[in-house]
Order: sequence, then C-alpha cells, then structure tokens
Amino acid sequence: MNRTKHYSCENIYIVEAPSGGLLQVWRAHESSEYVEDADPATDVTNTRNIKIYKVDTTTEKHVEINSLENHVLLLGHNETLCLSAEEYPHLKANHTYFTDDYEEYLFGWNNNRRDIGIFDLANNSCEELVSPQLWSNWPTPIWITPSLTRL
Repeated sequence: MNRTKHYSCENIYIVEAPSGGLLQVWRAHESSEYVEDADPATDVTNTRNIKIYKVDTTTEKHVEINSLENHVLLLGHNETLCLSAEEYPHLKANHTYFTDDYEEYLFGWNNNRRDIGIFDLANNSCEELVSPQLWSNWPTPIWITPSLTRL
C-alpha cells in the first residue's frame, strides 16, 4: 500500500482495530538541538504527534480518524495493542500509551532519557507516565500484555 506523509514520521505501527479492521498509527518525534561534541546522553527525543488512520485494504487507502472513542492504544518496541477502556478501567479512553522505541537509542547509547508517556488524542498533548523520566536504555522498555480472558 502506498503511503504519503503529511509530516516527519519516524515510526509507523499496524494494529487491529476494535472493529476487526486495521489501523495505521504514525508517531512523530522531535529531538533536542544537535551539538557535535556534546555527550550523546544530552540528546533528548520526545513524541510530538500521533496520528491514526483507518486502513481500507480493498481500496488501498487510509482515512485519518480523530478519536478511538472508548479504546486505548499501547505503542512500543515489542507490541502494539488496541484495548477497550471499559475492560481496563485504569487506562484512559482515547489516549495512547507509548514507550521509547527510537532505534538510535535502542541500539547505541545507554544513558539517554526515555520517551515514555501518555498522548491525549482529543487535544494532542502528552503527559508523563513515569516521573521522573528514566535515563537508561537497558533493558528496552516493553509493555506487559494483559490477559485478554476474563476470570
């Protein structure tokens, strides 16, 4: 499927939509200003935007959606999930929880601040998930997948 970018996008994820279709999620980062001789640990990357598109595999097009309604996205290096906020009441509906999966940091530098947070899709803003922010790359932050069966 051909894709076009409306802005700089470093990560693209595919996730199953609550309706059973596919969603394409675009995540854009912004980095602190590059200084040639600076310690790499001073380079900080933050998620600045998340856009979600519903994928129509028949027409090979995608349409931007502005709300997940009563659902939650989890984005990260190990897995991408879309969950019901009703089944997981501790998670905020219409929000995206993300862990750092910026490749340069995952495989290169050990002492950079991690980009971990919650993105509010209603007002395009981020809040911290972990405070203070973590500064170590090892191990890579991952989501622990909840059991989807009810007890």
